[in-house]
Amino acid sequence: MKAFSLLWQKGNWENIQYVIADKGYDYFDVRHPIKKAGKIPVIPRRENAVVPGLPDIYKPYYHTRSSIERFFGSIKENKRLALRFDKLTTTFFSFFALAAIKSLNLFC
Repeated sequence: MKAFSLLWQKGNWENIQYVIADKGYDYFDVRHPIKKAGKIPVIPRRENAVVPGLPDIYKPYYHTRSSIERFFGSIKENKRLALRFDKLTTTFFSFFALAAIKSLNLFC
């Protein structure tokens, strides 16, 4: 949560309309900068929240998050990526590209 404000300040959010996150980001300090920038936060409410959960019109957007989570879960099956064995950025991202090709079944 401490890194969100820094990430939000340094990011280029001009072409972004929706910000999708899980319940862990259901805080005023996260929602306020998103709404202030004119973006729509698609973040479900925590169980103990006073305001009810995610409106029905945003649920299809939130379901895209599960496919992204599954993709990164399949990427992390490679121990080399999960534990960050490669110290150089170029070798890490090269192996990440290979793992992505493998997980998306893009081999010929």
